[in-house]
Amino acid sequence: MEQSTPLIWNPILRQYLVNAPHRMSRREGTTQCPFCADITEGRVPEGTQVWLHPNDFPPLQPPVGEAYVVIYNREHEKSFTQLTVDEVFAVTKIWRDLYRDLSSRYPAVMIFENSGEAIGQTQHHPHGQAYGVSVLPPVLERKLETTVLEHEAGRGCPFCRVRDELTNSDFEVANNETWQAFLPPYVRYPYETHLYLKRHIPNIAQATDAELHDLAAMLLKVIRGYNALFDGAMAPMPYLLGLHQLEDERFHFHVEILAIGRAPGKLKFAASSESIWGMWTNDSAPQQKAAELRQAIEKGA
Repeated sequence: MEQSTPLIWNPILRQYLVNAPHRMSRREGTTQCPFCADITEGRVPEGTQVWLHPNDFPPLQPPVGEAYVVIYNREHEKSFTQLTVDEVFAVTKIWRDLYRDLSSRYPAVMIFENSGEAIGQTQHHPHGQAYGVSVLPPVLERKLETTVLEHEAGRGCPFCRVRDELTNSDFEVANNETWQAFLPPYVRYPYETHLYLKRHIPNIAQATDAELHDLAAMLLKVIRGYNALFDGAMAPMPYLLGLHQLEDERFHFHVEILAIGRAPGKLKFAASSESIWGMWTNDSAPQQKAAELRQAIEKGA
């Protein structure tokens, strides 16, 4: 098969994957921070705290896609949990601007963060990433499929229904004025947490400043809660964070945080049954883990 695009079609699974061999040589273990260099070399205005950095090793390029790094703070040594609510609020506004821009060109906008060396974080300056992609990734495609089926069946939004079913249940771990956080019964990781916006909107572009400020507070509350588990024995918790959103008005904007720790000193790895077949096993009871996280959030508050 001759390759003319980094998007490679798998005819068996009927989905795309990205082939980006140039990323094999991206910076790992370097003492020079490319994001600090934005400051020292004058690429961002003096006093800038949050900014976009074009991905130096983009897996996708126009017209197939675009890739950016979202710098959370100018201080190299700060971790996400050391940021204030207002500082994270500034990050969420960059996310909103970025989504509005990329969604004008691409059907999928993947805004995410990899936190922790255990899951492949190579730069320690506080940051996340974003990809605009010309095809829907499989998970978003499946979620949209479910959304369409539920609407066609007259049952409305499946995300709103799940949110309502879990509200005030043993699966709820935190809430504020506009957001709720749960460990649904179907989580794959012991402390995997889903954040649902109480109002039905399809993407972050439609979120108000108040909702973004509340999102910033909720993200800090949950991730600080991870770090408070077992009196800090699991800190810093490695995690994968992703914003799930689409242009389709039937979709419901939400955030998923896959916390990789399963117990002090132990990580949850995707084993053969999970990586090869997609049949996940959660070696814990979500209600119990939700109770642990609720208690840890109270300690970390």
